[in-house]
Amino acid sequence: MKRLVLFAALVLVTSCQTVYQCPKDGRVFKCSSEPKEVCGIKTVHGEQIKEAFVNSCQSCSLGKVDLTVDGKCENYLAEAEFCPPSYKDVNACTEQFQPQCAWFNQSVKCLVYPWAIEVQNRCYGCIIKNVLFITEGDCPKQV
Repeated sequence: MKRLVLFAALVLVTSCQTVYQCPKDGRVFKCSSEPKEVCGIKTVHGEQIKEAFVNSCQSCSLGKVDLTVDGKCENYLAEAEFCPPSYKDVNACTEQFQPQCAWFNQSVKCLVYPWAIEVQNRCYGCIIKNVLFITEGDCPKQV
Protein backbone atom coordinates (compact mmCIF):
# COMPACT_ATOMS: atom_id res chain seq x y z
CA MET A 1 0.00 0.00 0.00
CA LYS A 2 2.81 2.40 0.91
CA ARG A 3 4.41 1.82 -2.51
CA LEU A 4 1.09 2.46 -4.26
CA VAL A 5 0.62 5.80 -2.44
CA LEU A 6 4.19 6.88 -3.28
CA PHE A 7 3.73 5.85 -6.91
CA ALA A 8 0.46 7.81 -7.14
CA ALA A 9 2.17 10.88 -5.67
CA LEU A 10 4.97 10.64 -8.20
CA VAL A 11 2.48 10.31 -11.05
CA LEU A 12 0.90 13.58 -9.84
CA VAL A 13 4.35 15.19 -9.81
CA THR A 14 4.80 14.42 -13.48
CA SER A 15 1.33 15.62 -14.53
CA CYS A 16 2.03 19.37 -14.21
CA GLN A 17 5.20 20.72 -15.70
CA THR A 18 5.51 24.34 -16.83
CA VAL A 19 7.89 26.61 -14.89
CA TYR A 20 7.38 30.34 -15.49
CA GLN A 21 9.87 33.02 -14.42
CA CYS A 22 8.12 36.16 -13.11
CA PRO A 23 9.35 39.46 -14.58
CA LYS A 24 11.40 41.54 -12.15
CA ASP A 25 10.81 44.93 -13.76
CA GLY A 26 7.90 45.99 -11.50
CA ARG A 27 5.21 45.70 -14.19
CA VAL A 28 1.58 45.70 -13.15
CA PHE A 29 -0.46 42.97 -14.81
CA LYS A 30 -4.10 42.75 -15.79
CA CYS A 31 -4.93 39.20 -14.78
CA SER A 32 -7.97 37.05 -15.31
CA SER A 33 -9.48 35.24 -12.38
CA GLU A 34 -9.62 32.03 -14.42
CA PRO A 35 -8.36 29.32 -12.10
CA LYS A 36 -5.29 27.39 -13.22
CA GLU A 37 -3.67 26.66 -9.88
CA VAL A 38 0.06 27.19 -9.62
CA CYS A 39 2.69 26.73 -6.98
CA GLY A 40 4.44 30.06 -6.48
CA ILE A 41 8.09 29.87 -5.45
CA LYS A 42 10.14 32.56 -3.73
CA THR A 43 13.77 32.05 -2.73
CA VAL A 44 14.49 33.41 0.75
CA HIS A 45 17.98 33.00 2.23
CA GLY A 46 18.75 30.24 -0.29
CA GLU A 47 15.59 28.24 0.47
CA GLN A 48 12.58 27.94 -1.81
CA ILE A 49 9.30 28.85 -0.11
CA LYS A 50 6.22 27.48 -1.89
CA GLU A 51 2.69 28.93 -1.80
CA ALA A 52 -0.49 28.17 -3.78
CA PHE A 53 -2.05 30.79 -6.09
CA VAL A 54 -5.11 30.93 -8.39
CA ASN A 55 -2.99 31.38 -11.51
CA SER A 56 0.51 32.37 -12.63
CA CYS A 57 -0.40 35.94 -13.59
CA GLN A 58 -1.87 36.74 -10.19
CA SER A 59 1.07 35.26 -8.29
CA CYS A 60 3.58 37.31 -10.31
CA SER A 61 1.43 40.46 -10.22
CA LEU A 62 1.32 40.39 -6.45
CA GLY A 63 5.12 40.32 -6.47
CA LYS A 64 5.24 37.54 -3.92
CA VAL A 65 7.10 34.97 -6.01
CA ASP A 66 10.08 34.59 -8.33
CA LEU A 67 8.67 31.76 -10.42
CA THR A 68 5.67 29.46 -10.68
CA VAL A 69 5.11 25.85 -11.62
CA ASP A 70 1.77 24.47 -12.81
CA GLY A 71 -0.35 22.62 -10.29
CA LYS A 72 -0.69 22.42 -6.54
CA CYS A 73 2.42 22.69 -4.39
CA GLU A 74 1.52 19.45 -2.64
CA ASN A 75 1.62 17.61 -5.99
CA TYR A 76 5.41 17.85 -5.87
CA LEU A 77 7.96 16.31 -3.54
CA ALA A 78 8.29 18.50 -0.44
CA GLU A 79 12.07 18.67 -0.88
CA ALA A 80 11.86 19.66 -4.58
CA GLU A 81 14.03 22.65 -5.52
CA PHE A 82 12.67 23.90 -8.83
CA CYS A 83 15.08 24.94 -11.57
CA PRO A 84 14.51 28.53 -12.71
CA PRO A 85 14.29 28.88 -16.51
CA SER A 86 17.37 31.15 -16.34
CA TYR A 87 19.52 28.07 -15.56
CA LYS A 88 19.02 26.91 -19.15
CA ASP A 89 21.28 29.82 -20.26
CA VAL A 90 24.21 28.77 -18.05
CA ASN A 91 27.28 27.71 -20.06
CA ALA A 92 29.43 26.26 -17.26
CA CYS A 93 29.01 24.93 -13.73
CA THR A 94 31.46 24.71 -10.84
CA GLU A 95 33.09 21.37 -10.15
CA GLN A 96 31.76 21.32 -6.57
CA PHE A 97 30.63 17.81 -5.62
CA GLN A 98 27.25 17.89 -3.90
CA PRO A 99 25.20 14.94 -5.24
CA GLN A 100 21.72 15.82 -6.46
CA CYS A 101 18.88 13.93 -8.10
CA ALA A 102 17.60 15.80 -11.18
CA TRP A 103 13.94 14.94 -11.90
CA PHE A 104 12.64 15.11 -15.48
CA ASN A 105 9.39 16.73 -16.58
CA GLN A 106 6.63 14.80 -18.36
CA SER A 107 8.17 15.26 -21.81
CA VAL A 108 10.78 12.62 -20.90
CA LYS A 109 9.23 9.16 -21.09
CA CYS A 110 11.17 6.91 -18.73
CA LEU A 111 10.28 3.23 -18.68
CA VAL A 112 11.22 2.58 -15.06
CA TYR A 113 11.35 4.54 -11.80
CA PRO A 114 12.94 6.92 -10.96
CA TRP A 115 12.30 9.54 -13.63
CA ALA A 116 15.55 11.20 -12.73
CA ILE A 117 19.32 11.18 -13.12
CA GLU A 118 22.08 11.60 -10.56
CA VAL A 119 24.24 14.70 -11.08
CA GLN A 120 27.28 16.31 -9.48
CA ASN A 121 25.53 19.45 -8.18
CA ARG A 122 22.41 21.63 -8.61
CA CYS A 123 23.86 23.55 -11.55
CA TYR A 124 24.62 20.39 -13.53
CA GLY A 125 21.08 19.16 -12.89
CA CYS A 126 19.27 22.36 -13.78
CA ILE A 127 21.11 22.94 -17.07
CA ILE A 128 19.91 19.57 -18.43
CA LYS A 129 17.04 19.99 -20.86
CA ASN A 130 13.68 18.86 -19.43
CA VAL A 131 14.80 18.76 -15.79
CA LEU A 132 12.01 20.26 -13.67
CA PHE A 133 13.51 20.12 -10.18
CA ILE A 134 16.30 18.62 -8.12
CA THR A 135 16.44 16.96 -4.72
CA GLU A 136 19.47 16.66 -2.51
CA GLY A 137 21.42 13.41 -2.48
CA ASP A 138 21.27 10.31 -4.63
CA CYS A 139 18.16 9.36 -6.58
CA PRO A 140 15.90 6.76 -4.95
CA LYS A 141 16.43 3.25 -6.24
CA GLN A 142 12.83 2.03 -6.01
CA VAL A 143 9.27 3.05 -5.18
